[in-house]
Amino acid sequence: MKTDLAMAIHFHQPVGNFDFVFERACDKCYIPFLETLKKYPRIKMTFHFTGCLLEWVEKHRPEMITAVRSMAKAGQVEVMSGGFYEPILPPIPYRDRISQIKMLSEYVRKNFSYEPKGAWVAERVWEPGLASALNEAGVKYVIMDDTHFLYAGVPKDRTYGYYITEDEARSVAVFPSDKVLRYHIPFKMPPDCMSYIRSVLRNNPNATFIYGDDGEKFGEWPGTHKWVFEEKWLEKFFDELMANAEWLNTATLAECLEKRPPLGRVYLPTSSYEEMLEWSLPADSQQHFDDVLREIKNAGKEEYYKPFIRGGFWRNFFSKYPESNHMNKKMIYVSGKLEDLRRRKDVEKSDLAEAEKDLFRGQCNCAYWHGVFGGLYLFHLRRAIFHHLIKSEAAMDALVYGKKSFCDAKVVDVDAGGSDQVVLENREVALYFSPAEGGALKELDSKVVCQNLMNTLSRKKEGYHKKILEKIAARQQESSGQVRTIHDGIQTLAEGIDKHMTYDWYGRYSLLDHFLGEDVDISEFARCVYREAGDFVLGRYSHKIQRSDDSVSLLLKREGQVDGVPVSVAKEITLSKKMSGVSVKYTIKNISERQLSATFAPEFSVTMPDADSERYTVIFDGEKEGCRLSEEVEAEDAKKVRIKDSKDHMSWMLEISEACRIWHFPLKTVSQSEKAYELNYQASVFLPSFRIDLPAGASKSLRLDLRLIA
Repeated sequence: MKTDLAMAIHFHQPVGNFDFVFERACDKCYIPFLETLKKYPRIKMTFHFTGCLLEWVEKHRPEMITAVRSMAKAGQVEVMSGGFYEPILPPIPYRDRISQIKMLSEYVRKNFSYEPKGAWVAERVWEPGLASALNEAGVKYVIMDDTHFLYAGVPKDRTYGYYITEDEARSVAVFPSDKVLRYHIPFKMPPDCMSYIRSVLRNNPNATFIYGDDGEKFGEWPGTHKWVFEEKWLEKFFDELMANAEWLNTATLAECLEKRPPLGRVYLPTSSYEEMLEWSLPADSQQHFDDVLREIKNAGKEEYYKPFIRGGFWRNFFSKYPESNHMNKKMIYVSGKLEDLRRRKDVEKSDLAEAEKDLFRGQCNCAYWHGVFGGLYLFHLRRAIFHHLIKSEAAMDALVYGKKSFCDAKVVDVDAGGSDQVVLENREVALYFSPAEGGALKELDSKVVCQNLMNTLSRKKEGYHKKILEKIAARQQESSGQVRTIHDGIQTLAEGIDKHMTYDWYGRYSLLDHFLGEDVDISEFARCVYREAGDFVLGRYSHKIQRSDDSVSLLLKREGQVDGVPVSVAKEITLSKKMSGVSVKYTIKNISERQLSATFAPEFSVTMPDADSERYTVIFDGEKEGCRLSEEVEAEDAKKVRIKDSKDHMSWMLEISEACRIWHFPLKTVSQSEKAYELNYQASVFLPSFRIDLPAGASKSLRLDLRLIA
């Protein structure tokens, strides 16, 4: 019996990625791969295409679908299923896991004339309860890394085949993808791959070899198009397979499942690929983990210890990045609203199809985490998530309310943090407040353009920041003629990146109530190294909702201290039925027996739909000349600030009851991608400030009107 080599290739581009990235990936990677494979009809393969990619391909590169359908009909390839919009399956609702998989399975049947048997599990994020969901969705097998099996105690020499796992007695087959092959293909010469396979066969003649990895390695990763296609690595690899065809057979995973028995039963722990587990750790733990790995490697014990050493747990991205947790829980909140509508007898399920599709698009995994790829740090990916979730909600509003105006307030623990949040909404906007987190406004949705205008990300310490500082130090040594360090050449650096290596001690949201210490300047505040005189930014506010026929109001109140002086801050937020914004009335009261002298400054963090595009201009008090969102500005005696959109799609405006000083600066994060260490624009921060001088028992009121103009 010949040895089987089953290769599974995963093709994906995330929801919200730029058209030019889709075009480049298709033209430089996917299409050349398919054209090359078609020249070798005896070589079999398994493909997985995500729905986000397929929807784009169907419109712009339909020849790809035609080519795959032809090869599937000829029996050369099989096509896998999976979550249609490539969600990480465990953190989305169970019902959505099933529906997303069935959605892609139906697409495969319709467009490729193939009955899918397997499913690709996004980012190989596995939790034991997935087995029952996969089984219920009709999935016969999945593919994981061999590392998953090592963590379960399966020795490496027992990973050349497949196993059965189950949950609630509902089973699915699990194939281990060989790490050595993943690191060989396409980075080492084809004969090296054959040498590895032969070396395994000497001790394990019944081995089945499984390879599953990203298609982007074959032309989209830096430098790989030249290597794989111009220098013909892929053709050489296929030639090598054909030259060894007398003993090595290429097969689909479905064929391996059908003709070979399982090696046994296994229960995989919660896991993903090695790098993902490392990225999910907090920054300090990640650096510690790197030190441990380096220590055992230097001791020559890496292979001995590695099966028992691993990083974190994927869901901890939600604790590492509160903004990711907010997106995830917002998604679950929207899913719950959709499920409530499904249960209503007066709503046809067919009317919910588009709302469901947008919900599913909002579950695409890429914006929820960060590793060597930009992910969460990329504004346009987060923008796409919020866009589709808000679009889903707007569609549901239309079904529930028709064309009627409405105004509502809900108290619900959206973030699942153990404290109430308050959601105010009407036909045009929705606002999410967190009384327990400084009474902050954490999300401001325009249902007109389906965008969250507070799609922010605060500046956080990352494990790789240490490498950036080391690289900068190495450059300085190099300029002085000293020897270059081993870190030189890791990645390129954005100019002046070290000046932005600063971290926020609070989430960058809006309506956060600052009391600034003496002599704080804009630079200190922007770098988050100023003195906070009050205890309101992270303090817990009480909350009370009031309703009238045409509006709802949220009263947030806290008694705290400013430099030891007891102070009360109340902010009343009012939303009317026909308002595309909110009115905020502040009352600051000195509840002590002493004089209160302080600077009060409520913070606003704003993100426009097109980030810091030059189409936006910041204008103070109707000035003819404005500044860009990327500029730092101090405006004196201003009562109005506006972000004007030259395309008139969406403008943001803040009007203030009395003239004040307003600071404006861009918020930029230091992150890494596969190509460089980068500065990423995340938001524009506006800080109006007011001098407060109040004798004992006195109070001061301010009014701020926030409007969205679409």
